Amino acid sequence: MTFMNVLLGIIQEPIFIISCIFWIITFILIRILGKRKENITLFFPFLVLFKSKIFNRFFQKISRKGKRLWKIWWNIGIIVSFLLMIYAIYFFISNFFALIFNPQPENAIIPLIPGVTIGLPIFSYFILPILFTISIHEFSHAIAAEVDGVNVKSSGIFGAGIFFIVGFGAFVEVDEFQLNSKNFSSKTRLRVASAGIWSNIILTAIFFLLILGFPTIMKVGYYSEGFQIQNVLSYNEGGFNENNLENGDIVYKINDTIVDINNHASLNDILMNKTDLKCSIGDHLEFTCIDNKTGEEYIRNVVLGFNSYVGFDWVQISNTAFNITNVNSWLRAGNNYNLDLEGIVIVKINETLINYQNNQTLEVFLSQKKPNYKLNITSDKGESYEIYVDFYSNIPGAHLLNEIYLGLNIEKFSDNSVNITEVFKNDTESGLNEKRIPENTIITKINGIQISLTNQSFKEFFTTNISPKPGDTLIFTAENGSYYTLFSTEKPIIPVFIGINTQSYWVPSNLLGRLVGGLFPNEIYLFFMFTFMISLSLALFNLLPISIFDGGRMVKELIDLAIGTKDVDKYAKKNLLYEYDVEESKQHLFTHSINKIIKVRELLTIENPTIIKNEAENYGEIEKRDGKTSQYRDLLYTPHDTSIDGFIDTVEINNDQKIKNKAKIEVEVEYEQDLKEISKKRIYRIISSIMGILLIASFIISFVKFGKSLFWL
Repeated sequence: MTFMNVLLGIIQEPIFIISCIFWIITFILIRILGKRKENITLFFPFLVLFKSKIFNRFFQKISRKGKRLWKIWWNIGIIVSFLLMIYAIYFFISNFFALIFNPQPENAIIPLIPGVTIGLPIFSYFILPILFTISIHEFSHAIAAEVDGVNVKSSGIFGAGIFFIVGFGAFVEVDEFQLNSKNFSSKTRLRVASAGIWSNIILTAIFFLLILGFPTIMKVGYYSEGFQIQNVLSYNEGGFNENNLENGDIVYKINDTIVDINNHASLNDILMNKTDLKCSIGDHLEFTCIDNKTGEEYIRNVVLGFNSYVGFDWVQISNTAFNITNVNSWLRAGNNYNLDLEGIVIVKINETLINYQNNQTLEVFLSQKKPNYKLNITSDKGESYEIYVDFYSNIPGAHLLNEIYLGLNIEKFSDNSVNITEVFKNDTESGLNEKRIPENTIITKINGIQISLTNQSFKEFFTTNISPKPGDTLIFTAENGSYYTLFSTEKPIIPVFIGINTQSYWVPSNLLGRLVGGLFPNEIYLFFMFTFMISLSLALFNLLPISIFDGGRMVKELIDLAIGTKDVDKYAKKNLLYEYDVEESKQHLFTHSINKIIKVRELLTIENPTIIKNEAENYGEIEKRDGKTSQYRDLLYTPHDTSIDGFIDTVEINNDQKIKNKAKIEVEVEYEQDLKEISKKRIYRIISSIMGILLIASFIISFVKFGKSLFWL
């Protein structure tokens, strides 16, 4: 895939259009708010932030109502969050070891990067769930802060992306300095830290229930989730119902059975006789359809034909030939996987020349005779191939052993043994013998008969020497003498064929359903599903005790509570350095427990110590710091306690001292130092580093193991 192809693909996606609209609105707002640039942060095209206090009144209004109940609610969140944090840590650690010792695609941990780890079309469905989930998370932090009297400095929206939006949503900026002052307890800090996680947990539970009850919810405007006919295959394409059905038909019932995907009555369920309606080849069925405009019912008569399968895809290249484009492996139920057919141009079928105009096609040939036979096809080079024609199946390994199915991948190991290379899972892969036999077991005997593959395939040996019937029990003997008892079943097939392509479609039951259409519920379901996934993922990741996550803030507070702060040096000193802003004379020192300011001075770095410049003549003596030579002068200042907690936290420089913008200001302070702070930070950094390394390592292993299959490009 060339760069230009990727670029053209991006431009054609809806997400690109959405992104363009987003950036246009961004630049319009920048023009409107040009005089208030402090509220805008822009790094085009990577990031834009709009800060505002518009939502602050909203947060304050909500937090004032039922403060006691809010605190109880957030306290519950603290307990639940800590309990789930234990699970999150266990989950990521166990998943990490699974990636190392038994890597599976479901264990992969990958970041959600549009166009890289996820295709752009599918990411379009993530936009609203991301916006909704992040906004709820951030607003929860703000409400929890306001309930305890902590100021929300600002709130707003952000967007990030290159050509397309990587993510966007709402954010809040809580006054972290005030939150960590002596005015507030550890409970307040834990409530604020866990509020976002707790809301995501609740959101996950709500949408899980919505997903479970989705069919019931949709009863408000629909009968059930049936299907709509998108395309009816012509006779030339192997169809049996070219004149019986029409594109756009919305099917509600088949005979007297209501089609309902959510109630184990999908079209496939019905055709595979999993409902009370029993279908067989040659049957005539009545499809009850509903007119989407009027709601009236009408009947279509349908005939069931053969569901033939040859295990490869083909495409017509002329009126007299077709090209085999892909041959399914045995794992994809291929029944002709051992033939080298890919790329072959076929011109004859059973010595009959192909002629699409006269309906002499492979599809027509397959519709003339029930499967379980062989067919000869001839290439344009005169080479002849004998192919198997079986009934269709989506089950892995369905045609490996003719008439029975074991749910195993069996491959030749030697002339007298085979290897069980894969055992399919019973629940998710239509397996039958999961946990009955280990993978990579070398088998030498079946039912006591020695395997012999000198002049035959395993399939031929099995059919000739074993010849079991569906339901028989087989005894596999390993080379070490171990015995394994395995079950067999009939080959899983879909015997009947209608000749239509369909899509899921909710059958409207009233004006509301007809108005919004039968595809609208699928959009709602995707929103529910993606919101559930994103909210769950956001909660799990945020629970990790890593410094950039809320879980890190919670663990930091827990360590502080566990170790305590009994030993304090009330006369500790340190120097704080910052750049002077001519538009803001007050400088927040971002250090707690400052008892007094010893001195404030401006530093001037001298490039050449042997030359004293005129602008430095009013400065004090020269001194060396960090390898640089500097002069300084003392400044007049006023200390402030803006947090009103009994400690200084802000210094105000007198404006008449002619200080240049971005001048270096040094503030020497005397403060109360927690002598256990170093131990606390060390413990926290160890925990945070271990979990951070584990998470990054999981990303790297996932990329190495599954990069080709998981990454969109």
